[in-house]
Parts: sequence; C-alpha cells; structure tokens
Amino acid sequence: MEIAELFSQLLIDLQSSFRKNNKNLSLSLSQIVVLSSIPALGTTMSSLSSRIGVDNSTLTRLINVLENKELVKKTGNPDDKRSTIVLLTELGEKNVNKIETNINRFSEDVLSSFSSLDRDIMKEMLNKLHWHLTKHKIKVN
Repeated sequence: MEIAELFSQLLIDLQSSFRKNNKNLSLSLSQIVVLSSIPALGTTMSSLSSRIGVDNSTLTRLINVLENKELVKKTGNPDDKRSTIVLLTELGEKNVNKIETNINRFSEDVLSSFSSLDRDIMKEMLNKLHWHLTKHKIKVN
C-alpha cells in the first residue's frame, strides 16, 4: 500500500474504532471529537473551530447539540466581548473521562501484541507525525 492509501485506511479504521468503542455514550463521532478537544479551562469557539478543522457554522451546530445534552456551556469571553468561551460541564467532563478510558482500553488492546521496543518506536513516530501535522495545519491556515 502507498502512504496515501495507508493514511486513508488508518483514518477510516480509527473513526470506526472510535465509534465502536464509544457507542455506550450515544454521541456521534463529531460530538466525541469536539468534547475531547475542549481543554479543562475552556476555549473560544474560533480556537476550537481551527483546532478540529471545521467552519464556525458547523461548530456552532455541534456545540448547540452538546449544550442541549448539558455536556458543554457557553459563556462570554471577558477578554473579548465579541467571542464566546465553551466549557465542559460536570457531565461533559465525565463523558470525556469515559472517552479517554475507552481510548486507553482500545489502545492497550491493539498494542498488546507489540513488543515494548516497537511500542516505544511507534510512540516516537506518532509524536513526529503529530508534530508535522500540526506544523502543516498552521502553515495552511
């Protein structure tokens, strides 16, 4: 397989695994991504939009659904009256903890057949990939 095919297949497999491993939460993959991307101290809508790569209108719809589920709350930004801060509610934090637990369980299961050395190499390569993807995303924006 070529690298582009591998990226595509990996994305499909990871999305499928995310859905399967978090089906107990009755959240869509997009909702899981948004919840998992909100830092503990909150974030602005524009920062979140940029982080997950969706336009503001798409993010607004997602946040409204999560707000209706009482997983997030919106508040005014004290530093900029034109922007909104999104925060996790207590229920949202519990869901994020469940998502993280599910991801950790899945990761351990998938990597259980890898040697310790292979895990270390994979972690290093994934860190490099993440770093380069982040740099590329900044360059494109």
